[in-house]
Amino acid sequence: MFINKIKIDGFRNIGDEIFFPSKKVNILFGENANGKTSYIEAIYSVSNLKSFRTSNLNETINNLRNISTINCEYILNECNNTLNLKINKNGRSYLKNDKETKVENYLWSLFTIIFKPEDILLIGGSPSKRRELIDKAIFFIDKDFIKTLKKYYKIVSNKNICLKTNNLKNIEEWNILIAKYSSLIVLKRNKYIERINKIFEDNIFKFKYFYKIENDINISKNELENYFLKEIVKNTNKELKYSYSIVGAHKQNIDFSINNKDLKKFGSQGQKRTFILLFKSSQIIDFQNTHSFSPVLLLDDMASELDDNNKNIFYEIIEKFSGQTFITTTDKKLFSDFKNVSRFFVEDGKISSFS
Repeated sequence: MFINKIKIDGFRNIGDEIFFPSKKVNILFGENANGKTSYIEAIYSVSNLKSFRTSNLNETINNLRNISTINCEYILNECNNTLNLKINKNGRSYLKNDKETKVENYLWSLFTIIFKPEDILLIGGSPSKRRELIDKAIFFIDKDFIKTLKKYYKIVSNKNICLKTNNLKNIEEWNILIAKYSSLIVLKRNKYIERINKIFEDNIFKFKYFYKIENDINISKNELENYFLKEIVKNTNKELKYSYSIVGAHKQNIDFSINNKDLKKFGSQGQKRTFILLFKSSQIIDFQNTHSFSPVLLLDDMASELDDNNKNIFYEIIEKFSGQTFITTTDKKLFSDFKNVSRFFVEDGKISSFS
């Protein structure tokens, strides 16, 4: 899978530009606030129908325009495909191969995996953000997983209403459903974490530190549903006291470790950034094992806080395992000694190639 042409008009500070990236590594160099990140944001937005920088897509519209458009041509299994996204003040509209389609079919078209500097905040942030990191990764390989999550959170919401209104008539039914869906979700999370940890353990990446994803619910498949039912019963008084469901997949704790120590407490900023990049790299390998092709990798300012050795290791990862990659940087010489690298200069929203 790779993008062979993307036309952007009125997105952020990008006026009317056509970008022909290479199939492999694309370095977008430029000073800060000139539009490098806007290019990978446009790629992410057209593939995911949302931005990674704002919750409101209409905020990406250029101040001098009423409409923003992103037209993307990509190749998958030697077939040409197009995605078209139009953003205006009232919302968005989108087409796949010039036809309207269901949102879930659209989202399973052009797969993009993003790394951004603020991702390291996930490590020390709320547990929900770490669960979300795993859940988003699972969605890339399991189209129905998001439907299971939506059903589950609707069930939790209904139970919470019962608890808050002290209407406990149907509470047992909600408890049974929470146990059932929690077991499905936790099982998928645990299997995914196990696969990613196996990639870490295989020492593919030659890092001197041992990273691992930890979780607090390691129960066999046959016992999971029973486990949740027992935990709900055990915590009944607490749930009645707080009027909130405190047992289930929405409370699973996922953490990250370095050399068997808590990464958020004992890891440096560089080690945390290395872990996130390592996770994204492992995600690509797991994706390839499932789909037999590579997603598009977007790395925003990946080089900061990494030493030269780790930069070289990551280039080897990209070269060996990833498909098309886009990297933004202020370092003009980043990966300048490596092959299969195309370099582009971004200034005031305009993009041009340079050597």
